[in-house]
This record gives sequence, structure tokens and C-alpha cells, in this order.
Amino acid sequence: MALSAGALAVTTTVVTVCGAGVAAASQPGDAKAMNTSAPVLPARFTHQKVQWTTCGKDVTPKAVPGAQCGWVTVPVDYAAPDGKTVELRVSRVQAKDRSHRLGSLLYNPGGPGAGGAADVADGNWRAGGQARARYDLVGFDPRGIGGSGQIKCPDGVAAEPENPPRTEAGAEKAFADATRRAQACQKASGPVLAHMDSVSVARDLDVLRTVLGDAKLNYTGFSYGTFIGQQYMKLFPGKVGRMVLDSVVNPAADMRQVARLDVKTSDDGVRRYARALVARGDDRLGATTEEILGRLTRFAKKLDRKPLRGTDGEEFTGAALSTYLGMALSGDVSGRDLTTALAAALHGDVTAFDRLDAGAGGESGSEKPTPQEEQAEKNESMSMSAVLCLDSPSAPKSPKAMLDTADAFAEQSPLFGRSYAWQMLDCATWPLAPTGAAEPVEASGAAPVLLVSYTDDQLTPLTNARAVNRQLDHSSLLVRKGQGHGAYASEQPSSCTDRAVDRYLVGGKLPGKVANCSR
Repeated sequence: MALSAGALAVTTTVVTVCGAGVAAASQPGDAKAMNTSAPVLPARFTHQKVQWTTCGKDVTPKAVPGAQCGWVTVPVDYAAPDGKTVELRVSRVQAKDRSHRLGSLLYNPGGPGAGGAADVADGNWRAGGQARARYDLVGFDPRGIGGSGQIKCPDGVAAEPENPPRTEAGAEKAFADATRRAQACQKASGPVLAHMDSVSVARDLDVLRTVLGDAKLNYTGFSYGTFIGQQYMKLFPGKVGRMVLDSVVNPAADMRQVARLDVKTSDDGVRRYARALVARGDDRLGATTEEILGRLTRFAKKLDRKPLRGTDGEEFTGAALSTYLGMALSGDVSGRDLTTALAAALHGDVTAFDRLDAGAGGESGSEKPTPQEEQAEKNESMSMSAVLCLDSPSAPKSPKAMLDTADAFAEQSPLFGRSYAWQMLDCATWPLAPTGAAEPVEASGAAPVLLVSYTDDQLTPLTNARAVNRQLDHSSLLVRKGQGHGAYASEQPSSCTDRAVDRYLVGGKLPGKVANCSR
């Protein structure tokens, strides 16, 4: 029954940002444009040819007709290109209209920690119809993720705390356990762990662009993939083609600022949930919005003092409550089922949450995951940390600092604050020094880009997209009304959104500084 604080990262990802202060470069082999930390790349990288073959089960067991897969070699460390290398797993589905092909459209699903090779190969991501006709869709697994030199974290290392620690002794133990986990991952993963930062991934993108034969990078990035795209714009402004950044990460916000925004976004989501209950006349949790919010807040505090127990005897704490609320806000469980479980829990019965878990799993009839998928899922959390902890320097660095931060977050939000603050634990104990800084990307000289966002996005709020729209002079913001994460070419298609994005990708036409789609 009890869920760890780390489980909350599944529903609300704490994303951080970096700006590595690296001089812009026009292409991988342009020594004049690159600073001394990134020497000119040898021809074996820039002139390599992808050997496209049928996609194997290591990528996906259900590739769409015509899908092809291959490998692209990049340096582990761009400051030492003659050193170790990593093989990037790539996939493509060629343009349907070959006579009017516009080039390659690279795709990244974000995370960080998610790979894109399978999404393209199995048709999970197809782009809009017009873009699909004119571009080769190309997915790739970023370095250290999926098929691209997957980082490894051994079994048997101390687990994350079941609940956010409240005492110095508990915090010190959590820090010691997290330090052992991170050091074990570092030892098992090798040198790639020190080069998982988004600047290195952006450099990988430019190698991919060169190898694919494109003069400029055409790119669609979702969620944290938007941050990778912004790093590319900073490094290679002259090589930016048509770039769609959907569900936008703000590079000017540090880890704590992003976590605080996550807290506010989740609190706002619970308020909307309460308003919807009142509008439906469902008074099981209260008769008014404020009464519902007050009962849930008092319940969370009560659970922290005296947890309830489920049928399995495990504790149901305030951290578990915040996790289930987050699952409902992100759509992983239904609001009606959550209300039923909460109504029972307020009277001391938390067994209904077991049924919520069963409904959220929904995998009994799904195909058996491939070994690659199992490994990726197992290491997803640490893959995320491997990127975030290099990209941002702002996590609390001691048990006392973390306790103080968690207390401050809990003052902001009794429902979410403490759990969200403790999501920074991995970066607080990471064995590698961060390389990034929170700063806006201006990308002077880059071609215009299109930002896309839902009005209500629990993971990357519209606030982010508006901030980046202000930061980038040559950008347009397309806002889709509704709730979701990933507004373009989504499972809930929007003809307005898809047409506007395709017009930009195919014809270069932006919809204006700010435009809106009603659905």
C-alpha cells in the first residue's frame, strides 16, 4: 500500500535546466566556431554512414512496415573525441512523398530518460499527416538511455525511503543510502555517466544531423526534449531548421524553482478537481471547494502523525495520499475512482486504493516487454537523475538543508510540498559535479521556432511556454485548450493544433506570436 516519495516522479517530473556557457558552433567540424572544450570532430564521426536494417526486437517487437534501424557513433566526451565512444540507437520511417521530401525530422520524447527509437519504429509517434508525408521521421535513444549504452544500476542497493524523512537521523540515512545508490550506478555505468548532460546530447543531435545529410536540424521535442532543443539552439543557432518544442521546459528556472512550480501546479489541479466535484453535486468529500480542500489538507497532516494501514498491513501516509492525488491529476487513475477511495479513507478505510493500483496498472493483457524495455524501465529513475543532476546545481546538499527545504515546501503545500522537495534527493547526493546553470536561451541568429502547450499541463505548465516565448525573440506560441502533456500529434488529436504545426514544419509558416486552438 505505501508508496515511496520517489514514486511521485512518475506523475510529476522535477525537471531542471542547464546552460553550459559553451560557444556556438556552426557544425561538428567547424573549429573556428567551437571553443577549446570541444575540438574539431574526426571524420569518422562526421562522415560515417548509417547502415539501415530491419528493426530488431531490441528496439520493438512490433515495427511498422518500412521502419529501419541503425547505429550512429559519437564521442562520450566531446572535449576528448579520440577517447571512448557510445553507439546511439536510431530508427527511421521514410517520407511517404519521396519526390517532395524535405529531409529528416528528428524526434525526442523527453523524460529525461525516455528513448525515441522505439516510438518511431513502432508508430507510437507519427507526426501530423502533412509532416509525415514530407519528412523522414527519425527517432533516437539519447546517450545512456534505451539502446544507446544504457546506464546500469545494480540490484540490491539500498532503496529510496518509503516516506519523506522528518528527522535528522532519517535524513542522514536517506542521504547515505542515496549516496551508495549513485556510487553503485557510477561504478557499473562507466564514463558515460559523467557525460549525460543535455549539452552533450545536443552535440549528438548535430552529429545525427550531419550523418543524415541535412543542412539544418529539423526537430520535434516533447517535454524535456524541448530543453535539449533549446541547448541545440544555443550551441548551433545557424543550423536550426524547423523546430517544434511541445510541452516546454523553461531553462531559466533552477531545480528548486521548478519543484515549487510543480507544487503550485498540483495544488491548482486539486482545486480544479474539487470544483468539478461541487459542480457535479458530488458531496462525498465536502459541499464546497474550500471544504474539500480543507478536509484533504487536514487528512494529509493527520496521516503524517498517524498513518492508516491497508489490507497488506503497510502504512498509508501523507506521501501516499499525495501520490494518488498526482496520479489522478495526470490521468493515470480516474477522478471518480479517486473520489470513492478518498471518501472511504476519510472514514479510516484505505483498501479502495488497492483497487486504484490495479486499475492504474492495466497491463494484464499487454505484450511482454522486451529485455531492452525492461532494462529501460528499471533504470528510468536513475537515467533521469543522471541528466538532471548534471544539468542543474541547485539541489540541497546536506540532510539539514533538505529537511529545511522540505519544511518550507510543506508550508507552501501540505498535500505535495514535502514529497516534491525530497524528489531532489538523488541530485543532492550525486557523485558528479553539475555542469549547468539556470539561464535563458536567447539563441541569437537562430531561425524562428514554434512552441506548443496545453492550457492545463500538469508536468510542464503553460507558464513555462510563455516564459520561453518571451525569452526567444523569434518564436511563436501555439496554445491548445484542454488538459494533457504533448499537444501535437497526440493520442487525442486536435485538427487545429496538428494543422498549425504541420504548416510550420512543411511550409515554414508560424501562426503568430501567440495563437490559440479551442481544442
